[in-house]
Amino acid sequence: MALSQIQCLDDNNVNLRTNESKPEFFYSEDQRLALEVLLREGREAFAKFLEERHMRSFLSDLEQETLTKTLEPYDPGSELFPEDAEENEPPLSLHYWPELSDMSIPQMDLGWPYTDSYRGVTRTTVYTQPPLEGQTHIKEIVRRMIAQAQKVIAVVMDVFTDVDIFRDLIDAGFRRKVSVYILLESTTLPHFLSMCQRANMHAGHLKNLRVRCTEGTEFYTRSCTKVKGRLGHRFMLIDGDKAVSGSFSLMSHQHPPIPSQPQ
Repeated sequence: MALSQIQCLDDNNVNLRTNESKPEFFYSEDQRLALEVLLREGREAFAKFLEERHMRSFLSDLEQETLTKTLEPYDPGSELFPEDAEENEPPLSLHYWPELSDMSIPQMDLGWPYTDSYRGVTRTTVYTQPPLEGQTHIKEIVRRMIAQAQKVIAVVMDVFTDVDIFRDLIDAGFRRKVSVYILLESTTLPHFLSMCQRANMHAGHLKNLRVRCTEGTEFYTRSCTKVKGRLGHRFMLIDGDKAVSGSFSLMSHQHPPIPSQPQ
């Protein structure tokens, strides 16, 4: 439940009046209604609504296009009673709703290192892509961290297509018995599966490897539609005491250096 909804349940809560010029402004009922119009009737109706309410356009063209393209029908319970199901076929279990399974998904079943002991002074190093003079390429940094892992590697990535880094993760789990967790954006899963084929992956590699998909926050409209967000995080954790984070996705096309152009 959203914080604003929880606050509405509190009889002593007082919503302070604010406007767009104040830093604490983050919500407008008129903007929410305008968003409903955009998703229900399209961009022209959205522009007309803004004009009638004398509102400033708060969504860019790219945001409007993205929202309308990702719109999906929302039919609660349709997964339990599919149209092509046989007449006497029982509905799926509700015990672990919404996973639709009689067994819950195991969380961190390969284990996770835990210690509360002092590990020394925290250090942070900043890298750029392309690298500055004298710096190491980010791909090399990532591969070296994977090679040094002894207990666990956790990767959260929006797009993962680099077969070299994936082979390093497979070897860490298969040869060195390092637990490897990978969390991916669901819409890019087909590209990840294609990479698995290029990496000559086999069933034995799954012993110490877990791959899960996730989706962004969902927004439900009053017209029985929904919009899904996307995973935008990119980071990797090593042995519980080292981390790499930034805007660098594990994609093959990002790694070759950009050639300089003659003037």
